[in-house]
Amino acid sequence: MRQDTQRAAEPRAKLSRRGLRWALEGIVVGHLTVARVADGLGVAWNTANDAVLAEGQRVLIDDPGRFAGVQVLGVDERVWRHTRRGDKYVTVIIDLPRVRDGTGPAWLLDMVEGRSKQAFKTWLAERDPAWRDAVDVVTMDGFTGFKIATTEELPDATAVMDPYPRRAPGRRRPGRFRRRGSAGPARTPRPQ
Repeated sequence: MRQDTQRAAEPRAKLSRRGLRWALEGIVVGHLTVARVADGLGVAWNTANDAVLAEGQRVLIDDPGRFAGVQVLGVDERVWRHTRRGDKYVTVIIDLPRVRDGTGPAWLLDMVEGRSKQAFKTWLAERDPAWRDAVDVVTMDGFTGFKIATTEELPDATAVMDPYPRRAPGRRRPGRFRRRGSAGPARTPRPQ
């Protein structure tokens, strides 16, 4: 007699649904490495990586609703991989209305290989014209390629220079007293 395991895992899957969810949350939310997730699940690195990539594709990338309601785009480049022949960049595109409205964090829309005007312009051109018309604002760093792509593909959107460089989580800008070089605020004598 065979048991029906489809509620626990996909047919021929190497990880259960619960294990896969834990792995995806560990990588996305907990910033765990694939090696750490694989170790936690007791599987090989390739097994964990393949499963997480497939689930991420299914849950995040293939979701047609992820582009709905976007009015404020953020675009930036990131070094994806350091190599001996130079760094490999990706263009990161995020949805920012929740940040603007104070209702939550930014939402990752996509990552495109390369750091160029053409990479961002091609991504914008692949979007539906009605979607492009709904975008009001595009924030970016000082890279002129993003500005030109925005002007050409989203002529009615306002391009905004992002004045705040990104920092790693937990690394805060030094307070005004630290910038001055003192160990803390000056003590004001109490009135007598």
